[in-house]
Amino acid sequence: MRVLLVTMSDQINFLLSNVLKPDLDYSAMVVDSPEVTKKFFEDAGVNFENIFPFYELEECLDNFYYDFVLCVSNSGTVWNIHERFRDYGLPQNKFLHFCLALNSANNDFLVKRSLKYYQEHFEEFDMFATGISYTAVALDATKFEGRKLFNFGRSSQDLYYDYKIAKFVLSETEGKEKIKYALIGLAPESFHYDLSKSYATAGRLFQYFVAFDDLHNFWLPQEEYRKIFREHFLSFEITHEFELDENNPGLERGVAVGINLYDKVNAKKSIYSGRAKNYPETREENIKILDDYLTLCEKSNVRPIMFLPPMHKIAIECTDKKRLNEFYYLVNEAVKKHSGAKFLDGWKMPGFTDDDFYNPPHLNLQGSAKFSEIFDKAIRHWEEKEKLNGGAK
Repeated sequence: MRVLLVTMSDQINFLLSNVLKPDLDYSAMVVDSPEVTKKFFEDAGVNFENIFPFYELEECLDNFYYDFVLCVSNSGTVWNIHERFRDYGLPQNKFLHFCLALNSANNDFLVKRSLKYYQEHFEEFDMFATGISYTAVALDATKFEGRKLFNFGRSSQDLYYDYKIAKFVLSETEGKEKIKYALIGLAPESFHYDLSKSYATAGRLFQYFVAFDDLHNFWLPQEEYRKIFREHFLSFEITHEFELDENNPGLERGVAVGINLYDKVNAKKSIYSGRAKNYPETREENIKILDDYLTLCEKSNVRPIMFLPPMHKIAIECTDKKRLNEFYYLVNEAVKKHSGAKFLDGWKMPGFTDDDFYNPPHLNLQGSAKFSEIFDKAIRHWEEKEKLNGGAK
């Protein structure tokens, strides 16, 4: 495979020695410091001249032949780097991206490590949650009185990988009657979103590949994707020297500030465009995935609670009304089909203010504590109601 590599100069040594297969053929490398990279090759006795600075990226994309561009970032803060490549006209089926920061908020092995941690400590938990970033930041596990929640919510995580995680969780507890509730976080765009097909977020797909050996609908066949990486890198394990916060295993929480003016001004651009897109094939697949998820819960004697986390009124106002109506219709249909399922609508909860969000769609620490207390009370209310009805769900 012929590759155009885009990365930081200080990562070249580690990438070539420990991460990428030695037989990859590089057409060019685009780096922050060409002189540093050239010296690395000179010291290694390797003759490689096609090394260019970042400001020549567009010319490199035009002038070199490559099967794909491999962008390796060293920080979880540059996920929007895809926008630059898309602006340059690079098609989605030519772009690969992953983050090499092993202890960052977006490192590519945390999903795998969370699964392993749960596997080793499953007897401690009686609830688990799945969902996208809205779920990751919406739940404060310390507010569920007398219960132990493991939150598998993660930025950009779609329903497909939610379901993969649920199958893993319930297979670990099969026959042990431990898990009582599955909290299924949803969003208006959930039925039209596929991580593996997204130009914007497919850079996060690598973490699910190393966790499940599964790329879902990604454009590059799995066997070809695997050929990019050294096997020992794919089997990398983050040790427990990286402390795992049970209330925040994905390192998503930790923002305490309220929503600011910038987020309000940019809300429509950042929210509306994504929520208005229509993907019929993805919609049908996700309807089936949710149905399979709820069926799995029923067979495992687990109560599924779907929920829409609270969002700022700006996020709600920027949501396409047709998309929102469709969302409610599909969720209501799922509840009708699965009588044991519940739905908790955070969009219809009063009392959330600017101080409860760090941007329009995401709760901050204060907001997640408030929502989790409401969630806990709702569960207790349903339990009391069932007792009064003789245990009927």
